[in-house]
Amino acid sequence: MKKVWLDNYQPNWEYIEKLGWFQDMINCPQDPVFHAEGDVGIHTKMVVNELLKSEEFQQLEEYDKATLAWSALLHDVAKPICTMTDEEGYIRAPKHAKVGEQIARAMLWAMPLRQREQICALIRLHGLPIWCLEKANPNLAAYQASLRISNEQLYLLARSDVRGRKSIGQDDFLERIELYRLFCEEQGCWNQPKEFVNKHSQFKYFQKKDLYPSTLYDDTAFEVIIMVGMPGSGKDTKAATLDLPIVSLDAIRVAQKIKPTDKKRQGKVAQIAYEQAKKYAAQKQSFVWNSTNLTVEMRQKITNKLAPYNPYFKIIYVETSKKNILDRRRATIPVKTLEKMFRALEIPIASEGHEVMWERN
Repeated sequence: MKKVWLDNYQPNWEYIEKLGWFQDMINCPQDPVFHAEGDVGIHTKMVVNELLKSEEFQQLEEYDKATLAWSALLHDVAKPICTMTDEEGYIRAPKHAKVGEQIARAMLWAMPLRQREQICALIRLHGLPIWCLEKANPNLAAYQASLRISNEQLYLLARSDVRGRKSIGQDDFLERIELYRLFCEEQGCWNQPKEFVNKHSQFKYFQKKDLYPSTLYDDTAFEVIIMVGMPGSGKDTKAATLDLPIVSLDAIRVAQKIKPTDKKRQGKVAQIAYEQAKKYAAQKQSFVWNSTNLTVEMRQKITNKLAPYNPYFKIIYVETSKKNILDRRRATIPVKTLEKMFRALEIPIASEGHEVMWERN
């Protein structure tokens, strides 16, 4: 990846164009109504060039320049996988932002964790400034985005995305993006995370999906620490250092003699885990929930079931190199299964709990 950028983040197109993922973009068509410029590769070049020549980009610190440059280069990396022709004959690429986040994470796994996830978030959200104000709850969308990335940077990427194309409705899209800028400035989430009175008010706001944040007294009395990580990432070691009771799905499987591959009996494992968790919660006893918890849906099941006990939810995500994970777990988990888990992984974001921590070892 070091050969991708020249001085001042000018793209090394001679090198990039030979890479397999960019070749796929060159061979991926786009609908001429919204992308009359041509294929995804042409569009990507135009977007990157629009970003780099902007005055705002030139004024950024080196770290932010790198973050935005990568996000522009990879913002449509999933279109070759997601592109299809709909019933009316239009070329579409549904869910390319979500899949693009996953592809970028795999490509940039060795990059420093925080910067990699900022790039992934920008890719995931690059269409938000165009459509945000049409959402049922635009406040929530803009606030949540601000906890992941800078809405100012998201604005720069979205504007470059629209300028880097030939499209019907281009002026309308640019106007929407400017309205998004004004909206974020008014809501106090433009170049900083949205501020809440306290972490409890923030958590309840995103859990309930209210229109506007309310001011709540933080009366949480104990912690539920939710571990997140791939098998072999080091989360078990981390959990053991917390000096708290642990609800471990792996330990329950061993005690019940249930194999991880026995899908029919995983419901029993979960049932026992929730019974243990609720006993601790009823006693206001802090504890650790230790399992992979790779997706938002998995983590939400835990927070939804335990929220009535009013705990402080702390989510700790732990990762390591792919080599470490494969070396540690290939003997017990098939490589294909590990690769599938990598693709399913959704890094926890700040709106999922009272506190979210990321650690790489």
